Amino acid sequence: MSRSGPGILFISHDSGRTGAPIGLLAFMQWLRANTAYRIGTVLRNPGPLEPSFQALGPTLTLNTSILARTRLGRRVRQRLPASVREETDKIRKFFAAGSYDLIYSNTITNGLVLEALASCGVPVVTHVHELAYWISRTGPENLRRVVDRTTAFIAVAQAVRDNLVQNHQIPAAKITVIYEHIRGLPPIPSAAEKVDARQALGIPEGALVVGGCGAEHWRKGRDLIPQLLIALRRQRSPREIHFVWVGRPGNAEEESALRYDLRSAGVETLFHQSGEVANPFKLFPSIDVFALLSRDDPYPLACLEVAALQTPVVCFAGAGGMPEFCRDGCGLVAPYLDLEAMARDIVGLAADPARAQDSGRRARAKVARENLVEATAPQLLAVIDRLLGRGKGARAGHARS
Repeated sequence: MSRSGPGILFISHDSGRTGAPIGLLAFMQWLRANTAYRIGTVLRNPGPLEPSFQALGPTLTLNTSILARTRLGRRVRQRLPASVREETDKIRKFFAAGSYDLIYSNTITNGLVLEALASCGVPVVTHVHELAYWISRTGPENLRRVVDRTTAFIAVAQAVRDNLVQNHQIPAAKITVIYEHIRGLPPIPSAAEKVDARQALGIPEGALVVGGCGAEHWRKGRDLIPQLLIALRRQRSPREIHFVWVGRPGNAEEESALRYDLRSAGVETLFHQSGEVANPFKLFPSIDVFALLSRDDPYPLACLEVAALQTPVVCFAGAGGMPEFCRDGCGLVAPYLDLEAMARDIVGLAADPARAQDSGRRARAKVARENLVEATAPQLLAVIDRLLGRGKGARAGHARS
């Protein structure tokens, strides 16, 4: 089948199994299946999702040298003028070869790539998956590069939009709020699947299981697990409460610190972790209540995935966009870092199965209504169409020929 439509160059900061690349890949796959747009991708770093991006069209992967494989090596490399020029030349040649009509930058961290393409003269969409903490980590020079070269912003939650407007003076008129998405609605786990997931994690039968998910980072709040377990123990639940973390553990120092706190608090036997997994849906059925411990998390996919399984969610106020999801009985919101309040919410849900089931049903219905790629992709496409001057009347021309 021929593809004669305009070309879009997507820029991903990574190709690992984290929220932004997973969501981008789902949108690109939808775009390829439902439109005639040509697709190309620049991946700033290699990772396990790289073959999936390559299957959609021409792909340039940066930072593949030995020097680029460590954090220190990447810092050194950025200070070598020859390396920077070489990378810039690669990006420009790749863009020219694809004759792209629009650049879709999937995070606010891609300032150097956008600078390399500054002379291309095409519209730039920046899809912002970051809040204040991560934006500050990337530095003011990166933000300046992004803001100077972005035509339109997409914010993954109202909290993200508010941060851009209030703290970074980006005009509200340039920002469209489109919530994050998952690929599809998974089936509700059977009783047998729940048992299998708990057995795989070594969780005893009859336990109340609180879950968390993510790649280890201070921002994700994994270091708060011992304190939450202590707070949960104070609630004197009739069921023993265990915590499971689905996702990549931290480095040796972070793991040592976490284990030290767990042991010293006497809760080490109540903690379980899976490590990084390709399919977390095999383990999510083990969870009774999902606790988002993040200090700064725009609209995490893990929450949507667990909510889609009809699992109630609890989170912190002021920590990102998830309180927006929890409205209308879809979850509970505790004050920022108030672990005692979160513990009360968790045990309260466990003590009131009808309330927990209602919250889970509402959450799954909201995901089905608002957070599947079939719902969000047309909204993302509308932003692209507008920038390329392709109105609704041109949508029929997007079909494959």
